[in-house]
Formats: sequence, structure tokens, C-alpha cells
Amino acid sequence: MEIEYIYADANIPDQYRNSFIEVYKEAFGGHPYYEVYTDLEVLEGVWLPHLAFGIIVLACEGESVVGFGCAMPLLKSPSEVQEFLRTKQRSGDFPIEFSDAWYISELGVRITHRRQGIGTQIIGQLLARILEYQCHYYCLRTAAKDSNSIRIFKRIGAIEIPGFQDVSDSEQVKVHKSQSTARVYLYGNCEEGLRKISEIQKLHTK
Repeated sequence: MEIEYIYADANIPDQYRNSFIEVYKEAFGGHPYYEVYTDLEVLEGVWLPHLAFGIIVLACEGESVVGFGCAMPLLKSPSEVQEFLRTKQRSGDFPIEFSDAWYISELGVRITHRRQGIGTQIIGQLLARILEYQCHYYCLRTAAKDSNSIRIFKRIGAIEIPGFQDVSDSEQVKVHKSQSTARVYLYGNCEEGLRKISEIQKLHTK
């Protein structure tokens, strides 16, 4: 079945939200995170905040979600994200104005649908929407070890920021039992990312 990419909004049917929660728990319940979430924690901590002031992209087969991506303005991102990036901004390692950047906070694909380019397509949908909001850059953080996101984002031109962030005292570790205690950050230009994604698509269709 063909994959359809849709933007979630307040009018989206409940089955998409419920399917998102299921896939979210699967994506972050596996390697390298092994995090544990209740349905309510995903609803209140991820779905509703992004629905209110961010972006949610769903990759769907019919009414079943098989992948997702979420983003929000960097100025709306968690305080520990902003603190880390402010430090890197002062050192020159993050030469981006906060007001011109969005934070890609979540990206996941169902295990059965990985290695099919779905994650890259989701990123493309996020970057296109960020540009519609008149912003030009994106940033993200991910597990410092064994993260698929590092490979995917570097392929579309993202730059890895030197150093890592220790998250041993974070909610992800203390509450959600994450086995990943260090995060790396990357950033990139949305237009460049979209160009790279277009090039990847052309290679795959030859």
C-alpha cells in the first residue's frame, strides 16, 4: 500500500492519534533508547504540545501510522535544549539565530517499515512546513551512540555540533528509563536539506 504523508491538526480523526501513540512507544521502546511510556504520557507530553504550537507529520498506510516526525520553534523547545545551544552559539559552533530555527524533536518509523526512505520523506515534509513559517534552519538532538538519525540528517547536509550533552538527570532517563544518557546535536539549512532529499529521490527512481 502506498504511503501517504499528512499534517496532523485538531480535526484529525482519533484513530490517527491512537496509532501515533502506538508507533511512538514502539520507536522509542527499542534500541538505542529502550524508553517506557504510557499512552497518556505520549498524549500529553508529545502529541498535544506539538498539535498546539508545532508540526506533526504522519506517514500513513490507510488509517495506520507507520512513521512520524514532530517539530516546534526552537524558542519553544525544552529549556535544556535552549541552554545547550546558547552555549554553542556563544562558542561559534551554532551560528544560527534562535528565531530563525525550528527544533525537530521527534522522528520515528515502525520497525517493519524502516530502510524504505520513510524517515527521509518525513523530514522533507517537516522542512517544507518550516520554510512556510518563514524560518530557514532546523536543529535536533539524538542519541550519541547508534542513532539512525545521525546518518539520515548528515546525508541531507546537517552539521554535527562538537561535544555532547549529558542527560543522566533528565526525565527521559529518570522517568522513562532511557538507556541512552548522552545526546549529540545537529543543525542544517532547510532549503539545502530539501535539495538533498530531491537528489536522493532521483537516485532511487533511476
